[in-house]
Amino acid sequence: MDKSQELAFALLKEAKEKGILDPSIEAGLAELIGAEGRPQVKGVLEAPAIAEATESEEAREPSPEQADQILDALKTRFEAPENEELRKAIDFADVEKSLRAAPEKLYALHKLEETGGEPQVIGLDGDEFIFEDRSKESPSGRRNLNADQAAAQAEEFGTDMQSPEAYRAMQETGEFDLNSASWLKTSAAHRKKTGHARGGCRDGGVVSVYEGRAESRKPSDGWRASLRVKKVKL
Repeated sequence: MDKSQELAFALLKEAKEKGILDPSIEAGLAELIGAEGRPQVKGVLEAPAIAEATESEEAREPSPEQADQILDALKTRFEAPENEELRKAIDFADVEKSLRAAPEKLYALHKLEETGGEPQVIGLDGDEFIFEDRSKESPSGRRNLNADQAAAQAEEFGTDMQSPEAYRAMQETGEFDLNSASWLKTSAAHRKKTGHARGGCRDGGVVSVYEGRAESRKPSDGWRASLRVKKVKL
């Protein structure tokens, strides 16, 4: 292979290792590499990522200090005066017990807290506790993202994105996203049909859930999370 082919091969290998190799990138780089490099390309594409996956799984658990910090933050918000009705329906001891039994969920909440989401437990749906971001503006550590980047980060954290319905319900409890916007959960079918993703903001005092170009990105565009945790039974 010449130097340009070697560079294309190096980029292909790096993209595969980082997990960012989509079909369009793969096809373009494979064309640059050419027929003579097909055996090497095949070897890269078929190489298992077992070690990387194992490392990722091991990382999805907070340190004891991080676990205590996020639980303290959740409890403080739970005990706020405006959550008096919530405390009649939920015992925080059950919340803590359920989270400690699911370290990957505790890790997800730690990531939400770390990026400015101010997550809270907001209710109990059947046998699942519901947690959502409650920062006044779209979380500051998850900004300047397009819809695909937001969805990828939510998957990386191990959470869902907040749904349009949940976003509207949140806005009924206070004023959020006055100076920012939040990408919201959008089905793959909707994305494929329209090329758009859903987002939300409060513009001029009016709550808006809108259709946005999925590839667009503004410094004020972030995303809000939703997380469900199975309640541990006695």
